Amino acid sequence: MNVKSYLFDFDGTFVDTAPGLIDAANRLFKKHGKDFLPFDQGRAISSDGTYAFLRQRFNESNENFDVLARDFLGIYNELILEKLELFPGIRPMLFNLKEKNRLWGIVTNKPRNLTEKILHHLNLIDEVDVLICGDDGYTPKPAPDMINAAMNHLSVLPSETIYIGDGLRDIQSAQACHVYSILVSYGYLKSDDDYRAWGASQIIDDIKQLNII
Repeated sequence: MNVKSYLFDFDGTFVDTAPGLIDAANRLFKKHGKDFLPFDQGRAISSDGTYAFLRQRFNESNENFDVLARDFLGIYNELILEKLELFPGIRPMLFNLKEKNRLWGIVTNKPRNLTEKILHHLNLIDEVDVLICGDDGYTPKPAPDMINAAMNHLSVLPSETIYIGDGLRDIQSAQACHVYSILVSYGYLKSDDDYRAWGASQIIDDIKQLNII
C-alpha cells in the first residue's frame, strides 16, 4: 500500500473520554433520581453517542430525549477536560507520522465544539490535518460520507488511506469507502461484540502495532 493518510475515530480510539461521559451521565441520572450507572457498563457504550447513555435510565417513548440530551451535553461540557487522556502510544505514533510526512485526521460523530475543545487541551488542534465531526452536515458513520469528505480535503485516494476505529460503524464506514480498516480492540467494545466477524482489514490490540508505512 502507498499510504498517505491515517484517519482516526475519536472516542475509544484516539482519546479515552469514557470517564467524563460516565460522570456526566451519572450527574444527570442523580438529578432525575435515577440509579447510578456502573463504570464498565458506561464504558461499553461510550462510542455510541448521547442517546445510548440516556437509554440506560430513561424511556424514549415518554421522555423528551432532545431536552435530556442538551442537559447531558451541558454537564459534559463543564467537566469534559477533567477526566480524559490520550490512549497509550498515541502521541509517539503521531510523532512517527510527522517524521514520515504522513497526513492524519479525525473523523468522528462527536460534535465539533467538544472535539475541538479536547484537541485544544491536548495541544493537537494545530497538528491535525483534517477534522470531520458529527455536526458538520455529513451523514454520520456508518455512512461513507464523513470519511469521503476527509479524503477529499486531503486530496488522497481510498487506496492511500487507512481508517482506524473501535466500533462496528467505523469498520462499516471504511468498507463503504473501500478504505483499509483497522479495528482497535482496546476501545469501547461490548463483552458480546463479535468484532472478529465485522470484516476489518486488520485488528490490533495496541496502537504501537500500527505499522506506519
